[in-house]
Amino acid sequence: MKIFTRIIVCLSVLTYGCSPYYYAPNKGNVPNLRERNDMRVDAGFGGGWVMRGADLQTAYALGSHIGIMANGAVTNSRGEYGNYAEHERTSSWYAEGGLGYFDKLEDNQNWVFELYGGGGKGEYKVMYSADKRVRLQMNKFFVQPSLSFTHPRRGIELSIGSKFSGIDYNVNNATMLNDYDFRTVNRIANRSMMFYWEPSFRFSAGSQTIKGFVSFTPAISILETNIPREIVNLNLGVRFTFNTSRKN
Repeated sequence: MKIFTRIIVCLSVLTYGCSPYYYAPNKGNVPNLRERNDMRVDAGFGGGWVMRGADLQTAYALGSHIGIMANGAVTNSRGEYGNYAEHERTSSWYAEGGLGYFDKLEDNQNWVFELYGGGGKGEYKVMYSADKRVRLQMNKFFVQPSLSFTHPRRGIELSIGSKFSGIDYNVNNATMLNDYDFRTVNRIANRSMMFYWEPSFRFSAGSQTIKGFVSFTPAISILETNIPREIVNLNLGVRFTFNTSRKN
């Protein structure tokens, strides 16, 4: 019955935290690179139902069609609510890198298609009480196609990405877990790789070099895992856009 109580609390109250969680999606990075030496830097803060956090993301065009990206994220529990969660909380960090291809569409060069693949590592620290905790090491691999539109005069960008992520875990350290939490951690660590579809939607507006953005990234389990997790990342931040080519 305890697990059903947790699910009901999580689904019924948007504004309250439900801890702990064992996975949270990072903001989708859709760079919208268009020319050689283009560079993008995104800095944002956001969260979901159970977590809040910050993302820092970069991308750079090595050539006319080849780009690289590097992303980092940190999260922690939104709050502690209910008798069962007086001490429960989660914190995490995650870093990833990727290599990809980009090209403008022939019929309308305001649109850009991009395809990136890569991977990263992270860690989830889960505290159930003052003396009960676990550290999980996470490995993640991803493939992400995307489309971006840039308005030629109004400083507006629209981007849609479709990230497919594969994730597995290793237990780094566990201390004095009760039966329920031990079974949860054991199920996470011993199961085969988990897969999520993480579509991303971003709207950006501003000047040619600095734009504000809002980004929405849900995490949809492809094969249901029944693992307590965050299901969405709503992110607000700033995008810096520039080209590093030397000017004559």
